Amino acid sequence: MLLRSGHLYAPAWPVVAAFVDRIIRVGDRLYIYRNGRCVVVRVPHSTDRTLAELYLPLAATLRPLGDVVNYVAPTRTVEVRTPQPRLMVHLPRQPNPVPRTVFAPRVAPTPRPHWNGVPLPRRTPLPAIAPSAPPNARAPQDRPSPNR
Repeated sequence: MLLRSGHLYAPAWPVVAAFVDRIIRVGDRLYIYRNGRCVVVRVPHSTDRTLAELYLPLAATLRPLGDVVNYVAPTRTVEVRTPQPRLMVHLPRQPNPVPRTVFAPRVAPTPRPHWNGVPLPRRTPLPAIAPSAPPNARAPQDRPSPNR
């Protein structure tokens, strides 16, 4: 972190990134988001720098997002307080709400197969390769038969 002219500068990564949801770089601008809020920071000549090399004014970046940033000079520390989101309690309007009836047709169950005993023969044709010669054909006279 750097302290210049009364302003505290911190690197975008990992310091500023720890307090926000996401940082998107488009050209020479950084779009910093948290909880639906957006801060646009212009960083000239930043095309060849990484986020760890970019230093942003910490208070000017985090205050528009709702943080309270204080610098304590005697201890040389920075206090960043992020507001917690409010929890809302949703109570039912009736102490015991009546369940709604849903009118949906019931799905018919799939019929179970029944075992009848002996299985039927297969009726699907099987692929067969035709032999090069019929099984009862005679071998030519000039070649011996494989059975002899």
